[in-house]
Amino acid sequence: MHQKYDITLKDILKDIPKVFLKLITGYERGRFIDVQFPDIQLREADLVLEVTDGKLIHVEIQSTNENDMMERMFLYAGFILKQHKKLPVQIVLYVGNEPMNMKNHIEGDGVKYSYKLIDIRELDCCQLLESDSPEDIVLAILCKTGDVDAVIRKILDKLSVLPPKEREGYIRKLLYLSDLRRLYPKVKMEVSKMPITIDVKNSDIYREGLVEGQRKGLLEGQRKGLLEGERVGIIEGMLELKYGSAGLELMSLVRIMPTVDKLEEFKNLIKKAGSLDELREFLGQSG
Repeated sequence: MHQKYDITLKDILKDIPKVFLKLITGYERGRFIDVQFPDIQLREADLVLEVTDGKLIHVEIQSTNENDMMERMFLYAGFILKQHKKLPVQIVLYVGNEPMNMKNHIEGDGVKYSYKLIDIRELDCCQLLESDSPEDIVLAILCKTGDVDAVIRKILDKLSVLPPKEREGYIRKLLYLSDLRRLYPKVKMEVSKMPITIDVKNSDIYREGLVEGQRKGLLEGQRKGLLEGERVGIIEGMLELKYGSAGLELMSLVRIMPTVDKLEEFKNLIKKAGSLDELREFLGQSG
């Protein structure tokens, strides 16, 4: 999927929003496991969840229709089977705006393969809005509704009771995801009316995400070399996306990392890290 939405959606889903998880998988609980693929073009699965009855559920998030999605999912199934000795239940969760038109099954001599395709716009946002989980509530912005303005207000109303730092983090994620539905101006306007302190201007940086990071990388590249500079800039955008100003405090250590390979390794770690402490530990070992 477009990488500028990738971090936010994975970050939300890895906190296991119970209502949303049940809507797409039938399960409320589970634990995410790490699955990495040997092919350089297939670095890792988006999400692989081991649920309470022992099944593995593999979810890929797509914001565009990919012509080779079926082939990729077939390969993913094989790699997961090899690593964990179980065939996964597979789901492609489509979050884009264009009509969903990917293939999801194939048959041949002795082979019959399929996976589940879910268009998030077909999920009723009302169930998510009734949840106590902020992850569920934020995801409602992407789902089916007859009154977008009312949904935005309800989401913000429920987020407003969170502790300030947590609230700001979820509002930034909401602003970012709203761009998938071209609702960013509406959400930003409603946020500006809230009796809370949040600099929505900073959300413009958040909204641009990795695109802004690439721009910064080109400037950095004039000093440190184009390839290295691009990675530094992308990392800066990713850290701001996921952790805000606390993430940017790590940039002084990022800029002195010894090799492009280490920068690439750190960039991949940001996607799956559960905390800033994991990133600090990596940077401490790489210094």
